[in-house]
Amino acid sequence: MPERLPDHYDPNAVEQHVKNHWSDPDAFPGVDAPAETSRAYEYAKRRAAERCADGDGEEFYFLDGPPFTSGRMHVGNAWGKILKDALLRYHRMQGRAVRARPGYDTHGLPVEVNVEQAHEFETKQAVEEYGVDRFVAECREFVAEQRAVMDEEFRDLAVWMDWDDVYQTMDPEYVDVVWDAFAALYDRGLVERGHQVVNTCPRCETAVSDSRLEYEDRTVEAVYVGFSLADGQGTLVAWTTTPWTLVGNQFVAVDAEGEYAAVEVDAESSEADDPLYVAAERVPAVMDALGVAADDYAVTETLPGSDLVGLSYDHPLADRLPHHPTPCGVVAHADYVETDGDGTGLVHSAPGFGHEDFERARELRAEDDLELPTYSPVDLAGRFTAEAGPFAGQRVHGEGREAVTEAFRDADALLGTEQFTHEYPQCPRCDTDVVFRAAEQWLVGVTGLKDDLLDAVGETTWYPAEARDGRFRNTVANAPDWNVSRQRYWGSPLPVWHCDDCGRDAVVSSRADLAERAGLDAVPEDPHRPVVDEVTVPCPDCGGDAVRVEDVLDVWFDSAVASWASLRERPGEWPADLVVEGNDQTRGWFLMQLYLGVAFADRAPYEEVLMHGWALLDGEPMSKSRGHVLRPPEVAETHGRDALRAHLLGHEQQGQDVTMTSDMEGVETTRERFDVVWNVARFAAMFMAEDDYRPTVALTADSDDRTVLDEWVLARLREVTETATGAFEGREPNVALDATLDFLVEDVSRYYVQTVRDRVWTPSSTADKLAAYDALGTVLGTTVRLLAPFAPHLAERLYHALDGPRDAGEPTVHATDWPDADALGLPARPDLVDHVGALREVEGAVATARQEMGRKHRWPVAEVVVEPTDEAVAAAVESHRDLLAERCNAERVALTDRYPARERVVVPEMDALGPRFRADATAVAEAVEGRSADELPLTVTVDGREYEVTAELVSVVERVPDGVSRVPFDGGTVYVDESLPEALRRTGLARDVTRRAQEMRADLDLGVDERVRLSVVSHDDELRAAVADHDDDLRRAVRITGLSVAEPEAEADEDYRYTRDWTVAGSRVTLGMDPVADPA
Repeated sequence: MPERLPDHYDPNAVEQHVKNHWSDPDAFPGVDAPAETSRAYEYAKRRAAERCADGDGEEFYFLDGPPFTSGRMHVGNAWGKILKDALLRYHRMQGRAVRARPGYDTHGLPVEVNVEQAHEFETKQAVEEYGVDRFVAECREFVAEQRAVMDEEFRDLAVWMDWDDVYQTMDPEYVDVVWDAFAALYDRGLVERGHQVVNTCPRCETAVSDSRLEYEDRTVEAVYVGFSLADGQGTLVAWTTTPWTLVGNQFVAVDAEGEYAAVEVDAESSEADDPLYVAAERVPAVMDALGVAADDYAVTETLPGSDLVGLSYDHPLADRLPHHPTPCGVVAHADYVETDGDGTGLVHSAPGFGHEDFERARELRAEDDLELPTYSPVDLAGRFTAEAGPFAGQRVHGEGREAVTEAFRDADALLGTEQFTHEYPQCPRCDTDVVFRAAEQWLVGVTGLKDDLLDAVGETTWYPAEARDGRFRNTVANAPDWNVSRQRYWGSPLPVWHCDDCGRDAVVSSRADLAERAGLDAVPEDPHRPVVDEVTVPCPDCGGDAVRVEDVLDVWFDSAVASWASLRERPGEWPADLVVEGNDQTRGWFLMQLYLGVAFADRAPYEEVLMHGWALLDGEPMSKSRGHVLRPPEVAETHGRDALRAHLLGHEQQGQDVTMTSDMEGVETTRERFDVVWNVARFAAMFMAEDDYRPTVALTADSDDRTVLDEWVLARLREVTETATGAFEGREPNVALDATLDFLVEDVSRYYVQTVRDRVWTPSSTADKLAAYDALGTVLGTTVRLLAPFAPHLAERLYHALDGPRDAGEPTVHATDWPDADALGLPARPDLVDHVGALREVEGAVATARQEMGRKHRWPVAEVVVEPTDEAVAAAVESHRDLLAERCNAERVALTDRYPARERVVVPEMDALGPRFRADATAVAEAVEGRSADELPLTVTVDGREYEVTAELVSVVERVPDGVSRVPFDGGTVYVDESLPEALRRTGLARDVTRRAQEMRADLDLGVDERVRLSVVSHDDELRAAVADHDDDLRRAVRITGLSVAEPEAEADEDYRYTRDWTVAGSRVTLGMDPVADPA
């Protein structure tokens, strides 16, 4: 039987009540659930699997992208999991057997930095002095602690996944899959040891992936330097914001098709050899930066960049850099040169210190047979090595920068400096500025797979589609070979054992393979450093001892194998049906998975990708490192978990950011909408319980007993159900939520419920009342299921408050079938939906008119006249005139092509009349004021002078008679009669008294079935007469068994439990109310 709900929605009380139910063994008999999950989840999962096995569903492999276990999550972290949960709840309700194994990225710098901070370690040396074994053990402990916290926080938000079966990248079985993948790539010739420019964090002393970098604005001293062309042909002017990289300069890049200028400078203005070569468009800016006045230089020649290509120049520090391999540089074309941006249009290029420079040098070596050996004299700690000569040991981001600048000054090659602000990349974990340096790394050769990768991209489906065809495709097309090695401690060890005797590398594919090669008695339980570092294997070539290369693998390599590792085996369900992550993963997890999927199986490891945006707090991205976060418990304690979920899911999910504010305003708004939903359900459950009515989801009443609005609300429910289903299938859950909540708030609460109050208040169970219950039961029984993915607690609570509904037959709403409009028998009535929409527009205009004339809705109006300009409005009013009169509380509703009392009258425009009629303008204005516009043009005579007044000299306004309120709306105009005849006034007075009496019932907290005695005492004769005239209506609306209406002097000497004074239409009235136990 339906349950009487509390008066107010208390989200925390509701959520605790539901959590207790989800874990109640009596509610889910025979369901055993591990401690990490609820019985309700296990039951829902089992029911979906049963439907799938019966042929009513299908298997659905969802792959969870593993977040770092680096500390408590913020709302942004929660958003991703909540979005995944909502989608998976939908798929389970569709009968799909969902694989939802959550995962965690447990390796890497995010963990290491936290452990380092706990010990105040600043360098790798400090870690090694502490002991790699102890450090790794503490990393593992930190992961376990943080994972426990994150598990609990996700579960607290009702994220239903297999929390008892989490995959972790640090698990030995997972590392086996990682090693197997690396070995397979190596066997296919896709792994090599080679040089590449890598982003290096000098504090962490390891490479950092491009996708992990964060950027901050830096104001630095940029320098203009000169490279003297051989044979005194002039000076190339280059500009750089990183002077330390000048040590590694090997060529100067130009745009072969760009225009350059040879600039002669007055001898006193520059020490450089003339001419200076600068991009033609940049000459004024560069000369200004060099402090050369406009009168002190002249452009003597312009030439294409191609004329500079091939020229050689001397490195200004050649005599101080004995290890520099190319003391004589060369000018070369490069596509990355811009002649109209910052700088000079000539780009100093150091292949050992820049990604683009390195790749261009590789091309020049292949295309032009240039000698450009890699020269990168900087170590992992960001200090110059001995190969940098006098700069050895200096920090490139410190004293080394200044030292190089001064060396160029001493060589008369520093032409100028300026302050320049630009974005510079930082390590995401310690905020240290990175260093770009070429180093020997282990590389996966993805560049050779480009065509296959791009083909695989085209076979996937992305939401939004443009992310695939734009951002992601471009990322794949331009991706360099993948550096998978890192110089750290806590990670999947690189499975390469190197023989120093013969140079052979041995790659192992698992712990079992390692044990067999090394002759171990048992498979190592722990595959991490330093345990595996101590294991040697015989070299397959010479038999010597091969020692493991100390690097660990990029954490992206760990997560890239998740589609196999989380399945525990590759066949069967692979590839994943869906992955869901943020837009930063186009350069991260989406990309790295694609590499391995194509390398192993010639296809992407996922069918569909839903890419969401960033979570912003007060307009800025949330960041745990900066403390700019909002945590889920803070929001949940105030507004509830469901409101937080729905707020996050109510924004567009495909590629768009979601915004939170510190005051949680958006969440509060969502909570207020849930208040409305609660009140609708409370209203329905209260009356149904009173009548022992058990609602069903499927319609049971005879359709002939339905009113027009019953039919309309069911037709609207059909539209909403179809919209929600289509939205989920199109990966737009926000559209489903908006449609459902808008329907419940705007259509059901603010419209339909208002029309059925009188019907369900009727004591007897009439066919009309049962039809209303039938419609309400179907509406609420359906919408709680539509809400279930978004607000799982609220949906569950209302599902049970409505008794199930009893035909659903499930102990949890989350195990019910997703609503199907046809199966529910919902009518398809787009014509009726359009008609009621038009009627509501008319009602809105009448409400505006009432507001303007000060007439409350309870007080009737004599007539509403509708003058439509839209045929749909005309048809709606014509078809449903009685309904409109009832909704507008009007005695009559009329429909007209033209309101007969409406006039178009002339209003003079003095700005136009003055210049035309000068001294007579005022008299002309007075003569035409208020004349009918139909008479235009008007002839006016002033002192015997005749004037013609045409339409352009006046404006035309429409006027209606006094006592009529006119309000236009999109589909026409309404005219409301403001008169108030005595009969209508008495109706209004009686309804005001009724309203006060109903408030008193609420104050007494009376049940629906309880009757009362009521006394009405007032000096106002008219008010007493009004109550008497509407005696039956008052008795029915307030459930009165005895009614007394009297003047104060004639009031009977009897006590009432509750007496209260009111003011009605300016008159004082005293109402006395007394509940009666036995209704007469």
